[in-house]
Amino acid sequence: MNELKGKKVLITGAGKGIGRGIALAFARAGADLFLHYRSNPTEASELLAEIQGLGVQGITFRADLSKMSELETMFNAIKERWGTLDAAVNNAGWDPGAVPLEAIDEAVYHQLTDVNIKGTLFCALREIALMKHGGSIVNIGSVQMNTTVPGRVLYATSKGAIHAMSGALALEAGPKGIRVNTIAPGYIEVERMTSSPDYNAEEVAAGIPVRRAGMPQDVGDLAVFLCSEKAGFLSGETIVLDGGVNRKLARTAR
Repeated sequence: MNELKGKKVLITGAGKGIGRGIALAFARAGADLFLHYRSNPTEASELLAEIQGLGVQGITFRADLSKMSELETMFNAIKERWGTLDAAVNNAGWDPGAVPLEAIDEAVYHQLTDVNIKGTLFCALREIALMKHGGSIVNIGSVQMNTTVPGRVLYATSKGAIHAMSGALALEAGPKGIRVNTIAPGYIEVERMTSSPDYNAEEVAAGIPVRRAGMPQDVGDLAVFLCSEKAGFLSGETIVLDGGVNRKLARTAR
């Protein structure tokens, strides 16, 4: 507890799902938070009230990070309010679901990559510029950078880019005292999944070696560790967080 007390931390895509779990984990660790969201001010306000109830300070800010003008406005607001950052978690992204090959076109390509690749890259560059005394950046990727299912060409492409990007940024930002790592979550139980009438928690758990789905808090706890002094020699890595699924040998028959 309080391993990040007083640290100034940006979390993008904080309003719901994994981002919300990350925000709460950092609040429990004592960090003051700049909470980015894109679409739902009610969810952002509810999250802000919850983290303030944990005794830390928070600011909410709406921006579409696929648009450079809005991204720049957000970082100007951080600069005016704090002048610096100690850590950042770039979680904002778009998952279009299954997109068959014949449905891939330039419009959906740009919609996806403008958020997942361009948004993550330019957030990280602005974060590095604000980390005047060193810091830590965590980018949220996906297990689908390595192993995927049909219909996920675009999504897997974008998450593979984040994996490569983080490694290269770690190399260049390291001399500034800034570490950059990626978390690659597997199956994480969020509202859009549990609200589906077809969702079966037991069936999901049966396919995961630890016999449960991941939770947003799992991602948040790992992100807190990566931004703490305990991970001070860890940089340029992608950590798969999937309950052991990536170690299974895939077969269609016994």
